[in-house]
Amino acid sequence: MSQFSPSDLSRVKFRRLPDLKVSSQPCEIRDIVMVSPDSLLISNWTKESIQLVDSRTGSTESEFSTSPYDPWGICMVGRELAAVAHGGHEKLQLVHVSGARLTRGTVLCVKADCWGVAHSGDNVLVSYNNPPWLEVLSPDGSVLHQFQDPAAQTFQCPDFLTTSSDGFHYVADFKLYTITKLDSSLKVLQTFSDPQLEGPFGITSVGDGQLLVCSWSKHSIVHVDVNSGKVTTILGREDGIVKPKSLAYCPQQRKIFVCTGDETDSIQVYQWD
Repeated sequence: MSQFSPSDLSRVKFRRLPDLKVSSQPCEIRDIVMVSPDSLLISNWTKESIQLVDSRTGSTESEFSTSPYDPWGICMVGRELAAVAHGGHEKLQLVHVSGARLTRGTVLCVKADCWGVAHSGDNVLVSYNNPPWLEVLSPDGSVLHQFQDPAAQTFQCPDFLTTSSDGFHYVADFKLYTITKLDSSLKVLQTFSDPQLEGPFGITSVGDGQLLVCSWSKHSIVHVDVNSGKVTTILGREDGIVKPKSLAYCPQQRKIFVCTGDETDSIQVYQWD
């Protein structure tokens, strides 16, 4: 395809490449994000660490321990700053990414156990589970916007978040099987539900109105076209997808990187032509 667009992902054919070995021993990788076409940032729950790895070889370029806190959601906030949610703890870790080096930034104390994290411009969107609510925080930890859901009508388990280039937020709810769209002030705009979105976990924006979602229960990767409402399974169990937890999208390499829910030493890699 000479002029590829993210909506074409629902029609292309993928081929599985050799897995990207990122650890010397089996571990549970909770989240993954592209830093650049050449680098991936992963949260290693088992090792209690953050790793910057080469997206072509899997070699670790930089790593630091988050112990005693367990890293869960991770996102880039701008080009040289990442945010890490410490699942089960009232902490949000900022990480400086400079070239091939990671350095520890500020640790923000939040109001409850935070799990999901995404950027909101130069700020950070975080999610909580008990009770479910969302907040947009400034880099110094000030609350800028808040969406509370005490009756758990909109969310029950909003563990994974993403933000599109046009500034809209999307929240995957594992228990309700929904994807919810919100604006930058956390006003709910739309909610999507489809049988193919059973047990949605990792979610990433691949373009305005275009999402890729990990369906944990269906063992699949699903493409969601928000504009049309079309939902398409693009990778499934027959392609080697089992309990997908998170994914990253690299248009420059035409690759999708997938982390599974089981302990492993590798990340799955799929490419389209």
